[in-house]
Amino acid sequence: MLFDTHTHSYFPELALRQDEIVDTMMRNDIRYATQIGCDIETSKQAIELAKKYEEFYATVGYHPTEGQTLTREKIPKIVKELEQLIIVDREISGSLNSSRCIVAIGEIGFDYYHLEAGREAEYKETQRVLFFAMTELALKYDLPIVVHTREARVDTLRYLKESGIRKAIIHCFSEDYAFAQELMEYSDEIVFSFSGIVTYKKSLAVQETTRLLPLNKILIETDAPFLSPQAVRGTINEPANVRYVLEIIKNLRTEDGAEIEKVIYENSLRVYGIQD
Repeated sequence: MLFDTHTHSYFPELALRQDEIVDTMMRNDIRYATQIGCDIETSKQAIELAKKYEEFYATVGYHPTEGQTLTREKIPKIVKELEQLIIVDREISGSLNSSRCIVAIGEIGFDYYHLEAGREAEYKETQRVLFFAMTELALKYDLPIVVHTREARVDTLRYLKESGIRKAIIHCFSEDYAFAQELMEYSDEIVFSFSGIVTYKKSLAVQETTRLLPLNKILIETDAPFLSPQAVRGTINEPANVRYVLEIIKNLRTEDGAEIEKVIYENSLRVYGIQD
């Protein structure tokens, strides 16, 4: 079985095809997919999908590019609203210590690719404040975080360590092995999720990292509807395409293919705290 650990099926490109998406997942042995929230509204949409389909789980969070224009006064209100979603989910599950739908805080992190000219320092500082507010929420409810990092390598490493967070998924891995090594030295509960990027011919550093990482540190994802794997590039991505990511990882590594599939699936359940 496979697990797409990061998707956005609520986006308009996929929103009206949920039954078809789930059916295609099942036909391709994709057991679960995690719907990742990017702000208040999409976090709610992710939860609604997870309530409707047993194949889906959800996260709640605020993407750095969505959050960098927030006022500082707005951030505590956002945290409070996201926290209420967690509280309600845990009340429904019948346990204040675990959730039915919400399995992580994210995606959160740092994106310096989309900074507005002339406002770089301001936006970076807002991203930092938002990140620490989100990590406090994760620590309070003992949830892992889903980390988005783009052109922000140094600050991602620095602030992740400063936050005290130990459980994290580095989503859509696009760095090199040295980056992964530094994070593993900081915490043995950090894992790395590979998307369609690993299937692209020029992604040599990402492919090298996939080869060198311990197998128990690897997850797979689609980031649908974005980043379609090479075999289906140019089409709208969806959770079933996570199999293409798995296949390239099997080709890159030396372990038996069945073992790779089994361990990556088990990794996904472990990091999200799911009992299958």
